Amino acid sequence: MLFIIGFILIFFLLYYLFSKRVILVETVSAAIVMAIGVFSLNVGPNFNVDVIWFKVLALIAISIWSFFMVSYVISFITKRFKALHYQHLIGRFRIGTWVASTSVTVIIISKYFPLFDRVIIPLVMINTLLWLFFLAISIRAMIKIFINKLGKNVNGILFLTTVSTQSLLLMYNNVWANFNLYINEILIAIGFLFYFLCIFMIMKRYIKYNWKLIDDWGAPNCMFHGALSIIGSTIVITEVFSLSNVLIFWSVVLVIFIVHEIIEIVRGLLRVRQYGFIEGLCVYDHSQWSRIFTFCMFYTFTLKININYDISSAWVASGQQAILAYGKWVIAMLLIIEIGLLIHALWNSQRNTEIAIQNNV
Repeated sequence: MLFIIGFILIFFLLYYLFSKRVILVETVSAAIVMAIGVFSLNVGPNFNVDVIWFKVLALIAISIWSFFMVSYVISFITKRFKALHYQHLIGRFRIGTWVASTSVTVIIISKYFPLFDRVIIPLVMINTLLWLFFLAISIRAMIKIFINKLGKNVNGILFLTTVSTQSLLLMYNNVWANFNLYINEILIAIGFLFYFLCIFMIMKRYIKYNWKLIDDWGAPNCMFHGALSIIGSTIVITEVFSLSNVLIFWSVVLVIFIVHEIIEIVRGLLRVRQYGFIEGLCVYDHSQWSRIFTFCMFYTFTLKININYDISSAWVASGQQAILAYGKWVIAMLLIIEIGLLIHALWNSQRNTEIAIQNNV
C-alpha cells in the first residue's frame, strides 16, 4: 500500500515537472473505486475463476483510490478545493464518495492484503474524521436548501449521506469482530434518518417543479434502491433485525429496484428516440459508476442473506438464487461497458488536447 502511494506521489511530481500542471479529478470520481471495489469483493468471487484475478482488480481499485486521494489533497494545497469540490451546494454531497471509497479500500486491504494491515487503523481514523466533516457539511447544505428553498436541482446524490454512513459501519465490522452493538444501531438509525430526509427532499423536487424524464432523471437516482441495499447489508452483518424483518426489507428493496430500472429503461428508449443511440446512451459521465455500485450492493445484500440465513420461503429462496446466478453476469457486462466508455472518453479528451496544442502552434 505504501509503495502504491509512493508511486502515485512520484507520478504526480514527475507529471508536474514535465507539464507544469497537476491532474485534478472530479469530486464524484471516487465512485469508480466504490463500483470496482465492491465488485472485486462480493460479485467477482462468485464466478468460477481463480480469485487472483479479483485480487488484481482490487489492487487496481486501491491504486485508483490512492491517485484520487492525492489529487484531492493537491486541490486543497493549491487552494482550489472550494471551487472544485465545495462551492456547488448539491455537488458537495459527492464528497460522500470519498468516505465510501475509503471504506471499500480498507475492506479490500483487510480481506485481500492482510500483510499491509498496519495501514488499516490509520485509514479507519482518517475516514472517520472525513465522515464527520462530510456529515457536518451535508447537514449544513440540507438546512440551506430548506431555508432558502433551493431544492429545484436536488437528486439522488443526496443519498450519499446514507451510503457513506453505512460504508463506515461495514468498514468497522470488517476490521473488528463483534463491533459495538450500540454504535452499529446508532449508525443504522442515522442511515435511515438521512434516507427519509433525502426521499422527502427529492420527491418534493419532482412534485413541485416541472421536469422531463429524458433530461432531468439522472444516474444518481439509482441510489433510491442502492442506499437501501447498503443499509440491508449492514443490517444482516450486525444482526439487528430478525430474519422475517430482513426478508420484508429485502422484498421492499427488490420492488424499488424493479420500479427504478423500469423507469431507466423507459428513459433510455426516450433518449435513443430523441438523441440517437450513441448520444442517448453511450456518453460517459462519472456519475454512471454509482449505477454499477448500486447493482453490486443489491447483489451483496442478497448474497449476505443467503450466507447468513437458512431461508424457508421457497419463492424468496429461488428468487435470490436466480439473482445470484444471473445478476453477476449483468453486473460484469455493465462494468465492461462502463470501462469501455471511460477509455473512449479519455481517448477523445487526449486527442482533443493534442489538436488544441497543434492549433496553437
